[in-house]
This record gives sequence, C-alpha cells and structure tokens, in this order.
Amino acid sequence: MPQVFDSVLVESWLKDEIVQKFPRGGPGDIKLGSQLTVNTGETAVFVRGGKSMGSFDSGRHTLTTENIPLLTDLLEKGLFGGKNVFTADVYFLKTTDLTLKWGTANPIVIEHPNRSPGASAIVGNGTYVVRVKDAWRFLNAMDAFRESVRQMQIKERLDPMLGVMMQDKLSELAIAKNLGPAQLQSFSKDINDLLVGLLQEEFDAIGMTLVDFNIRLALHPKSLEVVTNMGYGTSYVQKQQADAFVAAAENPAGGGMSDMGLGAMGMAAMQSMQQQQQQQQPQQAPVQQQAPQAAPAAGTPDVMTPAQAAAILQVAEEDVVAAIEAGDLKARKIGRAYRISKANLDEFLAG
Repeated sequence: MPQVFDSVLVESWLKDEIVQKFPRGGPGDIKLGSQLTVNTGETAVFVRGGKSMGSFDSGRHTLTTENIPLLTDLLEKGLFGGKNVFTADVYFLKTTDLTLKWGTANPIVIEHPNRSPGASAIVGNGTYVVRVKDAWRFLNAMDAFRESVRQMQIKERLDPMLGVMMQDKLSELAIAKNLGPAQLQSFSKDINDLLVGLLQEEFDAIGMTLVDFNIRLALHPKSLEVVTNMGYGTSYVQKQQADAFVAAAENPAGGGMSDMGLGAMGMAAMQSMQQQQQQQQPQQAPVQQQAPQAAPAAGTPDVMTPAQAAAILQVAEEDVVAAIEAGDLKARKIGRAYRISKANLDEFLAG
C-alpha cells in the first residue's frame, strides 16, 4: 500500500548524483497542502502517467490545485476516491554546473571542401561544462526517469552526441572561415568560444546549457589515409607529398599554424597534389562512370554524415538524404542533421 506523504524533499544527494526520484521504491500518495522543499541548485518535476504535472524552482511550496492545475480535473473525476491526496512521481534535478571530461574514441572527420585534401581527421580531448536548463526536456532526452541518475550515466549519453555535434559544427566553421588542416591543427580558444555558440542550439534540444568548452584538437597521425579511405582527396601515391604539408603544419619553426608559416615545402607539396588532381580527373572520369556501386571501405567510420555515406556509395549527397527520407536507409536525426551507422549502411547495401 502506497505511503502518504505530507512533506516532499531530497534529504541527501550522492556526490555525483544528478537526478533523484521521490519517493524511492515506488509510487506514493501526496496530500494536498503538503510542503515541497526545493533547495538551491535544484528543480522538481511532478510526473503522472508519463506527463508533466508541473515543475518548481528552489524555495518552499505548498502543493495546491493552484500551483498544480491538473489536480483539479483529476480530483473532479474521483481518481483519488474522494480523498485529498494525489499520486505522482517527483523527480528532483540538480541545476548546478557539471564539468565533464571528453576525448575522441574515433577520429572526427571535418569537411573543408575548398581546402585540400577536402577533409581532415581530428582527435582531441579536454573538458566541457553543462547545466540542466529545461528539466522536463532533459528527463526525456536523457532517458532519466529513474530512481537515481549519476554523472557517469549522463556522460555516456552526452559524449557520442558531442562528437556528432562537433563534427557538424566544425565542418560548418571550416567552410565558413575557409579553414584547412593547419588551422584545425592549431585549434584555439577563439574557435572554442565560437563552438559554444554554434553548439548551444543542439544542447537546447536536450534541455541543457553549454556553459564552457575547452577542447584541444590535433590532426590524427594518419589523417590523410583516414580521409582518403573515406573517399576524400586523391590517390595513395599523393599521400607522400601531402605528408610534407602536414609536417610543415606541425613544425613550430615554420612560423606557427598560419598559412604564411607552412613553409615552402608544405606549399609546394600541396601545389603538386592539386596539379596531379587536375591532370588525373579527365582520365579517371570514364572509369568512375563504369565502376559498380562500391561497398564501404575498410576505413568506414562507425557513424557518418550523409556526405560521407555518399562518398562511400559514389552517389550524390541528395540521393542519400532521399533514401533516408523514403525509409530505405535507416538513420538517426539529431537536431537538423542525419547520422548513419555503418551497420545500417551495410544493411542498405545488402538490400
């Protein structure tokens, strides 16, 4: 038999706990007129039948039909047997800053089609700071309707999402600012600050605020090989020339990471690669027209953008998006962007 409560509050938090349900262990009946205590740095959400009955910020609140209007209808329908009690789950959430560590499990591919070789494979690590802004949206997006949710559980959900968000926004930034491998290699606080603004829309969708972002990025040691295997750039023979470009970008003696400081060797290597691209394109065109649709290469990432999938399939990006919207190719939509898993691409190719 559910216990009847006349006081609703969290008496103690675990050190890394973010969400705590009241009461623990099952549903509870709450008396009308009960006192709700929400401490500083908390918010409380009342939930019944999977729907929000209302939320409360810090302070002491007397629970009535005035601050939980939905109760009026429920009481009039006699759902509580005429008693001045109601049944609800109350989820308390911390709204203080959370500092989380982050690092790339797999390289992030940043597209910069106006700068050779067309994309860069980036690795990085650092920290980011977030806080809960919209408790109801957060509970739904993070699947947090549980007895207790710890910081590591949130991190496990946020980390891969952040990787996808960064890949999208850094590609947008690289195109808008005409950034190439050298500038991405010298990832600075200025770009970190830009990313806070660019990523906030994505965090809004999960009910959070991105407070700070401090990620250090670097080119993957085999960046050109990774992006070439994904369909960017040109042939493997040209990698040796492009390696000189990467080495120049990483050489402190070359004047930093700006284009002027790349050195003659790096610029010459890039000019040579571009000339070979122009020479080889007419010769390769007939072969590309006759080649059958290719299966994903060995370097196919676990998660990819429609543009990356299109490069692997040797079709236009619009064709990939059309296949997704038609339901032929399974993909997950995050914000306004599609993401395709390698397993779903393999399934699509298998028919």
